[in-house]
This record gives sequence, structure tokens and C-alpha cells, in this order.
Amino acid sequence: MMIEMHTRKFLTEQYTEAHFEALLQLMDKLHDAATVNNVTAVSPLSAREIIGWLDDIIFTAEETIRELQANMDPVPAESAKVYSDN
Repeated sequence: MMIEMHTRKFLTEQYTEAHFEALLQLMDKLHDAATVNNVTAVSPLSAREIIGWLDDIIFTAEETIRELQANMDPVPAESAKVYSDN
């Protein structure tokens, strides 16, 4: 029963910029720890376990991006924003 309530709340929660910012900060903290070879300071998981989770997260994020892009309305070329100087 408790799992069902948690799942229902999770699936109906709205994702805001704050949620994505928190996720980015969490990932950045993990990256900082990995950079100095001190992941044990931020996680009890082994490096292999973390890599497995990150692979799953990356796969899911890439799939989500593809699905969002597939459902987007085409943007006319003249109104498309350019985010690169190249």
C-alpha cells in the first residue's frame, strides 16, 4: 500500500526547474568526487554500481530526449534559436 501511494505521487509530480537543478547539482557533486578519486565520500556504492546506475540514467535521458524531440512541433528555421557560436 505504501509503495503504491509513493508510486502514484511520483508519477503525478510536476518536474520543475528546481528538480532539474537539484539533479544537476547531485551529478556535479558525484563528478567532483570522482575527479579526485574520492567517490566513497559521497556514496556507499562501489564504482561499478555507480557506473551501472549512470549508464541507466544516461540511457533513460537519451530515450526521453528522443521521445520529446519526436513529439515537438517543427520550429521554422527563421525563428530557431542558435546556441552555438560555430
